[in-house]
Amino acid sequence: MLRLQQYERLLKAMLISLNLEGPPEGLSAAREYKAAKLRKTSLGLLVEQFIGEHFSTASLNEGDERENATKPACGVAPEVVISYSFFFSSEAYKDVTASLSELVDLRNELVHHLIERFDISTKSGCIDAALYLDRCYLRIESSCQQLKAWATALDNLRIKASSFVQSPVFENAFVHGINPDGTISWARSSVVADLRLAERSCQIEGWTPLNAALTFIRKKDSKQAPTKYGCKTWRQLLKRSEQFDIRSLVEPTGAGSQTWYRSLAS
Repeated sequence: MLRLQQYERLLKAMLISLNLEGPPEGLSAAREYKAAKLRKTSLGLLVEQFIGEHFSTASLNEGDERENATKPACGVAPEVVISYSFFFSSEAYKDVTASLSELVDLRNELVHHLIERFDISTKSGCIDAALYLDRCYLRIESSCQQLKAWATALDNLRIKASSFVQSPVFENAFVHGINPDGTISWARSSVVADLRLAERSCQIEGWTPLNAALTFIRKKDSKQAPTKYGCKTWRQLLKRSEQFDIRSLVEPTGAGSQTWYRSLAS
């Protein structure tokens, strides 16, 4: 029974961290809420949640498609979603889920029906019960080792994920919209966000002079530059992003023309 309780504690600890979501500043509170909710949950319900929410026979690509289909619209307050799943072949899925169900049944048998199964008022009954408990222990220990292996794999994955989150590759992709393959996700790039922010302060009758916008942007982020996005000039960046209308106006002094831009209607 002690080994079963250790199994339950480890499974609860895993379930607390396998799926968290919310604003970055609220993740700790979300974790505490989930821990409190699971504190008195039975092993049967824990296993049901474990299988239902975190076991899948879908491929990784199919999982990505499901995630992409549920992405929030732009403009919504940012939230962090942390989710881990175990992917199995159809045959392995059946084996693993059956094994977990058998463990729950074994736990219920030990808690509720052991004394009904063996006559412990006799020596032979006690011997039979002891042999049965030895077999049960081996079965429970096997499940504990399997769960421990999954927990260790998750810990290793979290370490790698944490390292990646702190890398320049992640910063470029998540903050600047520069994907690892070199392509640019312009709509969510930091440079487009900065250009739109500059519009709010510098626009004149709906159009923004690029020179004024660049002065604004450099005060905010001196490292922002078109070369970071594979462009030679800011005008080229405006055009490649496909997020803005562009026009050139001749300076009243005749000293040349200046680029003006405005965001495309969404």
